[in-house]
Amino acid sequence: MPASNVLFLGAPSTGKTSLVKALAEHYREPWMHELGKDYWIKHQVERRLSQDQLLEIAELHLAAELSLLEQANRFLFTDTNAITTYVFALDYYGYVEEGLTQLAQSAEQRYDWIFLCDTDIPYEDTWERSGAVFRNRFQQMIIDDLNARGLKYVLLSGSLDRRIKTVRNFLDA
Repeated sequence: MPASNVLFLGAPSTGKTSLVKALAEHYREPWMHELGKDYWIKHQVERRLSQDQLLEIAELHLAAELSLLEQANRFLFTDTNAITTYVFALDYYGYVEEGLTQLAQSAEQRYDWIFLCDTDIPYEDTWERSGAVFRNRFQQMIIDDLNARGLKYVLLSGSLDRRIKTVRNFLDA
């Protein structure tokens, strides 16, 4: 039986990476890091990426994710995906080009679980983030996109420990 691909979405500074790392450690399974953040830090110009660069992020992320999924036994814990990149493109440009739209659509069926990390934790203001106001607006954009796609998700709130416990309850059931 193939491993379950467990996706974590949410605006910047909602605890996705901390959660994914902790779960991967607990289950001794691989995790897919947020490739887009590293790419953005290296390639952004005036805090933006081109549509082609956003497509490249989604393509690179997918290739790495599929490779890690082959290495997983029970779970792969995935920090963001093409849907997040799609929402960034929508936020940057007001539209999304066809290639990224297709990758986001293909992502709709690739995950066994989708968890959305809530904005109820303190915002960590680092240079590469756009502020707490952006976090709240972007979070709503993600929620609206998930709902428009008809994707079911579990909202994770509270402390890291509470979020871990909630996810483990779902995965261990």
